[in-house]
Amino acid sequence: MNERAGMCGEGMPPVLFYWRTKTAESFDEHARAEVATFVAGISATMPEWRAAIRGDAAAAIGLVVGRRIPGRISLRVDLSMTVLLACAFFDPAAAMVLSHTLARMPIEPRERMRLSASWSMHKIWLGSRRTGARVPKTPPRLTGGGS
Repeated sequence: MNERAGMCGEGMPPVLFYWRTKTAESFDEHARAEVATFVAGISATMPEWRAAIRGDAAAAIGLVVGRRIPGRISLRVDLSMTVLLACAFFDPAAAMVLSHTLARMPIEPRERMRLSASWSMHKIWLGSRRTGARVPKTPPRLTGGGS
């Protein structure tokens, strides 16, 4: 088994690994549709999972927030993060939780930070699209302290 297959799980659908391999800006319409189709095909009996699968961002966030960060990424982690990913495309809170969770996952540190930063910027972009919000012309600057 090669290193990539070990990281992503041999025989598993590649869409399960998008949350930990693709930046927010790399998702085109086709990739978003692929995620949505996969998530819609998940069968669940627990009400919180069923709501998250239907696109309830708060329910998807609930699948992830408060859980311990795993020592290794399991199928359950991939499933819950993929459901969250589907909501992060359109919901700023889901994008923020995806960003913060990615920043703590057992992924190579540079890749982890790259992915986390992309979803953080996506959250800002989504927030700027809200009704009545001023559209930022440039990304916000990080400052080192108070005003």
